[in-house]
Amino acid sequence: MNGFLSSPLNAVARTLGRFWWVLLVAGIAWIVVGFVVLRFDSATVEVVSVLFGILILLSATGEILRAVVTPSGWRVWHIIFAVLLVAGAVLVFIHPGDAFVSLSLVVGFYFVFAGTFDILSSLFSIGTTPAWGLQLVSGVLQLVLGFLASSSLSASVVVLVTYVAVSALFRGVAEIGAAFTTRALTAD
Repeated sequence: MNGFLSSPLNAVARTLGRFWWVLLVAGIAWIVVGFVVLRFDSATVEVVSVLFGILILLSATGEILRAVVTPSGWRVWHIIFAVLLVAGAVLVFIHPGDAFVSLSLVVGFYFVFAGTFDILSSLFSIGTTPAWGLQLVSGVLQLVLGFLASSSLSASVVVLVTYVAVSALFRGVAEIGAAFTTRALTAD
């Protein structure tokens, strides 16, 4: 077991580790979806909308996790942002095809809001969080993407499709890496 997992977790880890191939299949599926989205045509509009809805839900999950580890003052803002993200995802899932144009228009706002929030959050955590600089850089990049996407509908479509495709590709690579890591850690 490579000494990585403590004794009480060994049985659970071994049981879950047998399903490492699920992560592998999910990773391959994410990569395929990423390349399909990059081919963008009218058939991929609903795929992009649903994937963006999933990404919004993952972002909401990240905000909830941030709320757990954030000092009480900022915790409420992470929770409010998570609730707004979940509401947006629900709207996307109700009418994915119709949501594409709206998503294209809203993507600029999302990046401006998220970027501004990350910039402010990173600046307030300079003395307390070692990775504040990474959050600052991420916030600046999101802000730039937001202003780019807000410049026109066609720019918003390009930013949305590119964001979803690249996110799917990165997610696929991460899932494949997690699959082989899980397999190695739980092997006899």
